[in-house]
Amino acid sequence: MAGESSSGGNTVARTFKALVENAERKFARVRDAPTYARGPYSHYFHSVFKSYMRLWKYQQENRAELIGSGLQRWEIGEIASRIGQLYFNQYMRTSEARFLIEAYVFYEAILHRKYFDEGSKKDKGVRFKELRFYARFLMVSLILNRTEMVKLLVDKFKALVDDSKSTFPV
Repeated sequence: MAGESSSGGNTVARTFKALVENAERKFARVRDAPTYARGPYSHYFHSVFKSYMRLWKYQQENRAELIGSGLQRWEIGEIASRIGQLYFNQYMRTSEARFLIEAYVFYEAILHRKYFDEGSKKDKGVRFKELRFYARFLMVSLILNRTEMVKLLVDKFKALVDDSKSTFPV
């Protein structure tokens, strides 16, 4: 029974890793696409959204096994942050407010679930991901005129920058 559980956990972890690699490979295609591009990039955005949503659903359905095999909370936050980034990029390309609101929903969930709280204290790379998350969330909040959230994010961002200076000196 333990062998089956271990084998099942390994399968879940391998599948998760494959989904992450696939999503990241697709994300790399659209990350640097010009904001004004609509032609061939529209197909890629749909494909990337689909990959990340499949990844998000998979990690939700298998969260316990993934955590047991070493998945960190910040990695879940990174997935959610990428989805928010995709929604924001889609907003920039189309000016459709629904994409901006979806980005806000994902970013707000990351903030309230504190996905980055633990990992960024010891890992410089995770801290940079967290800082980028706050910068993106701040931009989305500014555009949506969510002034209370903007104030909160500015305070958190300042505190993180100050902490980063002392924790990770140049």
